[in-house]
Amino acid sequence: MSLTSCRYPGACLLIVFALVQFVRADDLPRVHIDGTGDSRFLRFDGSPSSPAAMPQIDLVRYNIGAWTPDNAVSSLFRGEWTAAPADFFRLDLVFDGLVNPPGLSFPGNIFFFGDNPLLGFVEFDIDANVLTGGELLGPQFRYHGAAGRFGGPIANDRFAERVSLDTCPGNFDADASTGPYFPERSGEEFNLAFLWGSISSVDVGSNGNFTFEAGESWIVRGPFLNRAHGFDDFILVCCSNGLPTYNPQVELLYSHSIATDRTTVSLVYPLNHNGAAAIAGGTSETPDCCADNQSSILEGLDHVSISAQFATANDRADVNFPLIEEWEFQSAGDYLAPENWVVNAIFAGVFTDVDSLTPDLAWTDVTPNVLTHDYDGDGDIDLNDLMLFDDFLAGADGGGCDADGVTDGTYTIFDFGNGFDVHDANYDGLVNAADRPAEPSALFDVDADGDLDLADYAILQRCVVEMVGDPMPTVCGDVDANDDGNVTSPEIAPFGGYMAGPGVTLFNGGIPLPITLAVD
Repeated sequence: MSLTSCRYPGACLLIVFALVQFVRADDLPRVHIDGTGDSRFLRFDGSPSSPAAMPQIDLVRYNIGAWTPDNAVSSLFRGEWTAAPADFFRLDLVFDGLVNPPGLSFPGNIFFFGDNPLLGFVEFDIDANVLTGGELLGPQFRYHGAAGRFGGPIANDRFAERVSLDTCPGNFDADASTGPYFPERSGEEFNLAFLWGSISSVDVGSNGNFTFEAGESWIVRGPFLNRAHGFDDFILVCCSNGLPTYNPQVELLYSHSIATDRTTVSLVYPLNHNGAAAIAGGTSETPDCCADNQSSILEGLDHVSISAQFATANDRADVNFPLIEEWEFQSAGDYLAPENWVVNAIFAGVFTDVDSLTPDLAWTDVTPNVLTHDYDGDGDIDLNDLMLFDDFLAGADGGGCDADGVTDGTYTIFDFGNGFDVHDANYDGLVNAADRPAEPSALFDVDADGDLDLADYAILQRCVVEMVGDPMPTVCGDVDANDDGNVTSPEIAPFGGYMAGPGVTLFNGGIPLPITLAVD
């Protein structure tokens, strides 16, 4: 039972008594573990002043897969995971702590629903083909445009040259043909956007006030799901609203567990018009390329394929046509198994600046994760990364993108906050010796005896998982590659490649001395 409580511009707030939704525990989707404690605090504006409270948007994991609701009319979120083919897909985003929907505007009402509003984008590469799809609307705020702020490229070939590593001219010009990086060519077909001012209505659980609190579950509605805007310029407009976009009204379930102190944000959406008809009570509409009636992933992608087939000569000459080009030869129905989709996500939090006393934004987490200092993107930090850093600083210091234009051992990032550079590991707007990776293997000689052996490994394990009742070893700070106050398994992963055993002396604080065999 629900009743209208009050009205605000752009949002009708409803109170619902007793909103409890369950997922059957014996059914499992594809699960991606992101881990806890890896969030950062990377301000948009680059100001050195401190926040009154740090935003805590830390993704723990996500689940994605095919889904069958028990009764789509009464609840999309009660049902079971199933194998494809299916009529719906479900995405669960699990965050550490209490996370709430973003408010009605920024900055004025951003905290309307609580102190920890969730902002960001989840991108779906539905055909798992990075050559198709992409984003021209604010690419600097999407995963490929901002993940480099976390201190490294991504250790996956699909991201090569697509994740921007700085903000020098040409990176964010909505032109998929200009480099050196191509964040517009992300491969995205759809995205889920968490933005202020986009909520249409809210079903408020528990005590009925408008603050999302521990143990509560809310249904939030709005046009949060979007087809990639890289297609818009080439879409055959056939919807009655006259727009090329495809952004249906969807429901999100925000649910906080007191037992685990985690918040799960869930989306269930039709893969095809059978699912759309189930929501409407069994009456199916003919697909019409409009998202403002019955809608589905299949309908949205079918129209992309049709538009590519009927592209004009001018369309095909456009620098951004490669974003849609290959969909001319692809069938949307072949890509409705969500467990095969590629997912990228970036999240931001909101904090109150102690100087201005106004809300500001900060990037906090990405998935896939970034390993700070891994400049060659091979998944570890080694001597090559050290050389790449030194080569960058030697070439960039005093160059065209150096804001102070002076060769002084420091590369100054232009308009820091809006601007960034992947080599700025401590995120202070300067690239200098303070950002330089440590000598690779000496970094792991945590007992300082000149070799790398199991004694070092035992200490490193304590850095990752602090022993109950024991203080964390002070040497843990040396292996905290991104200086975020936490040591994670990826940060100590290179140790295995350097361990040579007791008594094998380290060379120049760097790699172990090679064993040389004398040959007569």
